[in-house]
Amino acid sequence: MAQLAAIAAGGAQAYKGYQIRKQKIAETKAYREAKNRSMAATTREIAEEERDKEFMYSRALAVAAASGGGVGDPGVVKLLADLNAEGEYRVMSKLWSGLNEAQGLIFRAEEAKSEGDAAFTAGIFNAFTAAGTAYAGAGGSFGGGGEPFTPTASAPLGATDAIKFNPDVMYA
Repeated sequence: MAQLAAIAAGGAQAYKGYQIRKQKIAETKAYREAKNRSMAATTREIAEEERDKEFMYSRALAVAAASGGGVGDPGVVKLLADLNAEGEYRVMSKLWSGLNEAQGLIFRAEEAKSEGDAAFTAGIFNAFTAAGTAYAGAGGSFGGGGEPFTPTASAPLGATDAIKFNPDVMYA
């Protein structure tokens, strides 16, 4: 009966660790999908910024040409260069923002996976601990006490020999 209680106690702990790991794997998958959605949205925002940059450049060029001033005029050239630089800055800003958000989501996904693995390992460890505690609490014995087993020439080791562990004896 002690063995049955030990198995049940251990199994419950192992299953708990498994369930937590399963939940964390789902959380990891959700974070990775969120990262993909974030990068898709960032790609779209970058495309819109590129389009706006081209539109502003084109508009400024058309206004300069319509005003009668030359497109090669130093003031117009500087204005066009500034518009292009501002547009490029906005594109890169959107890219950095999207990559930063994606990196945060990847970090959360890796953290969730790590937590799940740790919970699973702890569940296995707790299973053995709970099984041993339940077995000992139910009157089971782990063979403690007595003298340590020392094989001699007159008593060769066999498959049926019992090895008793004595914590007070140091083993080499």
